[in-house]
Amino acid sequence: MSHDKIKAAVRQRMTQTGESYTAARRAVLREHHSAGDRGAAAGSAWFPISYRDGGFGGWLDRRHFGRGPARAGVTVNADRLRIRALGDFRLDVPRAAVRSVARSEFRARGWRGMHEVRRGHWLVNGADSGLVELVLDPPPRLERTLGTGFLKRRVNSVTLSLVDPDGFIAAVQPRQP
Repeated sequence: MSHDKIKAAVRQRMTQTGESYTAARRAVLREHHSAGDRGAAAGSAWFPISYRDGGFGGWLDRRHFGRGPARAGVTVNADRLRIRALGDFRLDVPRAAVRSVARSEFRARGWRGMHEVRRGHWLVNGADSGLVELVLDPPPRLERTLGTGFLKRRVNSVTLSLVDPDGFIAAVQPRQP
């Protein structure tokens, strides 16, 4: 959002709510950032990553690193999937690249986080249940981050733990004519 648009939105909010400029600006920026994280465009659906109590590590993620349930999930649009999880896992997938989506039989056995289980096969979870596997072709690449060892990594498939796995599968399935 450009500076002029932010300024206009802040002034409009000030007239509606009577807030000070600083308070209105913070609210406008917070709304804009949360909409951008979730990809809140018309016709999109948000499917959050499911989390179980992560103990100290989970608390640290939520409290100090800005990660966790509020920002982790998948946005399904008409033309793409945006997966945002665990801080630095960011993957944009064209819908045409999704070859299959189904419940996964993978046993996480207490694993939590972002892991390359096998070459090109990723596990992104906050819980052991609600696992869904997306098979992708052509495989997109993850950007260089700490979680990828600062290498561009190929993603042939990704297994996600979702709050609503059946709703996600229904949303991603190709539409029949």
